[in-house]
Amino acid sequence: MAKDPSKTEKATPRRRQKAREEGQVARSQDIPIAATLLITFLLLIVYIPYSYNILSEYFRYTFSDPLYLIPDVNGGFISYTIKVVSMLVAPFFLVLLITGIVSNVAQFGFLLSGKAIAPKLDRLNPVKGLGRLFSLKTGFELVRNLLKLGFASVVAYFLVMKIINDSFNMSFIPINHEIYFMFKYTVMLILAFALISVPVAIIDFIYRKWEYEENLKMSKHEIKEERKMYEGNPQVKAAIRKKQREMAMMRMMAEVPKADVVITNPEHFAVALKYERDKDSAPRVVAKGKDFIAQKIKDIAKKHDVPVVEDPPLARALYSSVEVGSIIPEKFYVAIAKILARIYREKRLLS
Repeated sequence: MAKDPSKTEKATPRRRQKAREEGQVARSQDIPIAATLLITFLLLIVYIPYSYNILSEYFRYTFSDPLYLIPDVNGGFISYTIKVVSMLVAPFFLVLLITGIVSNVAQFGFLLSGKAIAPKLDRLNPVKGLGRLFSLKTGFELVRNLLKLGFASVVAYFLVMKIINDSFNMSFIPINHEIYFMFKYTVMLILAFALISVPVAIIDFIYRKWEYEENLKMSKHEIKEERKMYEGNPQVKAAIRKKQREMAMMRMMAEVPKADVVITNPEHFAVALKYERDKDSAPRVVAKGKDFIAQKIKDIAKKHDVPVVEDPPLARALYSSVEVGSIIPEKFYVAIAKILARIYREKRLLS
């Protein structure tokens, strides 16, 4: 089926995570095959001497006394045979099992997902089935399999011809040499198929990675909708922020009547301070504002008889360097102390 032309954007991290949870990963089935063939080749090189020693000991034990071949006479023969078979087969298949697991995990990491094998009804759709039949993926699979078959046929032909030519001479050589030739050509055949599988696996993995990225691509509308879903509608978020600012402003203005002094730059800045001796080590900024807000702070202060002191340099410095709710820095102690001392003195005189 044709790819949706609107899906031009790379997948977002959330889209990738969702696809992974559903078992959608970039995976090549040829990589485990190539890895298994290579490991089998290496194992056989090491394994042949190991198996030769075990089998030699087994046959010496077996044929040293014909009675060992009768299970009713010697039941230990069966257990010994099982032990020998296990020693020969178990390590080999255990290594191959580990190779299969590692070659898959190396491609997409450790993943357990039952969704990948769950039945999907859309796979029964005949229209989509025809689309998959004539898709780029099907074409790639066909070309890949034909190339694999072609290379394998050529390699098998030359090896078989070599074996046939050598087989005419096997009747004149000892049995142990015949076994050697059999293992030799078996190993050569496995190595040849492994060398064919490696480039095929690399090409297949590159294609699977590209196909995976293409299938994950999103349209701009999808990205926008995802952002809304996870981050919230921008208009709603803006409204919430506006409401939060309004509530913060109301709380700040409610603190102005409790202030000890409001220091202003007559037109532009206003900073309200409060000093609680038993609670704070120094005066605290309870409200501050600029322009319209500064004027509102001054109006509230005058309405509630809070002293308003004009000191432009100090007002600007406090506004720019101290946040609402914070204690003033030490560098302002002297200037503020003088202002508060004058205010307290005037209050005592008035009382």
